[in-house]
Amino acid sequence: MSSQSHRRHRRHAWTLRSGVHSSAAVRGDGSRRLVTERWGELNSVCHNCQPPFDRVTRQCHHARRHEMVMLAVSLLASALMAPQAQPPDDVPPDWLLPNFAERLELDVINPSSASVRTLAAVPVARASSAALRFPGTLAIVVRPGSPPAVLPSQIDDLDSDGTPDELVFPIELDAHASAPVHVYFSRTLRDTLPWPKRVHASHAFGYNHATATLESALIGYRTYGGFFLDVQARHEGQPGLFNALVGYLGSRHPSPAGRDVIHLGDTLGLGGLFLRHGREVQRPPLNVPDYAHARPPPHVPRYRVVASGPLRAIVEARLDRWRLSEAEQVAVRATYTITAGATHVECRFQVVPLQIVRRYEVGAGVRHLPDMTVDHAAGRLALRGTESPEIGALGLALYYDTSTAAAAPPIATKDGANEVVLFRRQLAPGQLVEGQYWLAAAWSGTGIRDLLSHLTHVEQQARAAVRIEHLRLARTPWPERIEGEAH
Repeated sequence: MSSQSHRRHRRHAWTLRSGVHSSAAVRGDGSRRLVTERWGELNSVCHNCQPPFDRVTRQCHHARRHEMVMLAVSLLASALMAPQAQPPDDVPPDWLLPNFAERLELDVINPSSASVRTLAAVPVARASSAALRFPGTLAIVVRPGSPPAVLPSQIDDLDSDGTPDELVFPIELDAHASAPVHVYFSRTLRDTLPWPKRVHASHAFGYNHATATLESALIGYRTYGGFFLDVQARHEGQPGLFNALVGYLGSRHPSPAGRDVIHLGDTLGLGGLFLRHGREVQRPPLNVPDYAHARPPPHVPRYRVVASGPLRAIVEARLDRWRLSEAEQVAVRATYTITAGATHVECRFQVVPLQIVRRYEVGAGVRHLPDMTVDHAAGRLALRGTESPEIGALGLALYYDTSTAAAAPPIATKDGANEVVLFRRQLAPGQLVEGQYWLAAAWSGTGIRDLLSHLTHVEQQARAAVRIEHLRLARTPWPERIEGEAH
């Protein structure tokens, strides 16, 4: 080999006593590539100087080069054998989703003495104070543990202003228990996760969309042009989201989609709102479904679907101008919410005086049933009866907070009497009234044997509530491993 080629290309090979081969090619003063799988005691062999020598103890015209290469190899071996750097103590070791740079950490707390199974709601405005721009364009909820659980979730724009207001997810907790939850969120990732749909809400019946429905797979409810509910029950062993289908199959006849199990008539129905001044009782006007494609009256309730699943369905009813007399007008807004796996509906309402001169009591009620048995308790109006032998027994209930409302004697309407509660705050000039109550129905055709006991159990579910505490932002300890974020 010429001295020039010898200078341009020299190849050194090292063999490890462990039997693993490692080599480096040296081209002039260029880069060296070293491949090593396992380290042992190093021997060096020069392909141009024979015989091999051990640890560069023999002198040759390549001795200096050997020493430099061996030093580089020794340094590399030391680096590979050194312990890997460990994250600091305050770095979360359980970062489950490497594609996300941030997560909101929080604690869900059950303050009650009973176990709960409900939806936890994270207010976006509150969360954003800890995690800017939460929940971003994609959020995934994780309950850490062994193993961790990924929870379905839903983000709702409650006031239709184009920005999210709440993130909800299911939670189960024992009495007085708490659980950590991590909400991974991204400002750049976009996706729609297909969580199973367990509730539904829609406008239904009539050219004017004068009614709205909301349902879980266990039971359905329907507004009929006012601020009260009708009941669309399910047959035993046939759950499903059938409310819209009932309207086409016939609401009062048996079908796989269930049936309308109550005749409301001119009553408060289930949960109807009313105002009372002395003996004068007033109820909001009805937006009765009109199948002749006629225009609706000017001042009747209007409905809007706020959310339609997968975990909760919300319908808003509003009457912007309710004329009580020639000199008095009020506005009414109510939201009705049903959640996955539930048979009850939460109602929140607000009555605003636009122009009034008198004071009014605000109440809600439940219509009486023939052959009725009542089961009232503090915070609960419940009754059982049978309107029709063909349909069978039916139970109705209204649950309320005793600190804001109280039971009152029944009031009469055209088609029957009604059990009622009155809210403690009265409507007066310059003073609005807000309130909350829950409604539930149960039908013997669903397979429920003891309707009143069942409604007592539903009350526990309706009142189940959790707190969201200790909101804090965490960032990935390994930003170099983020694969999905766009930058």
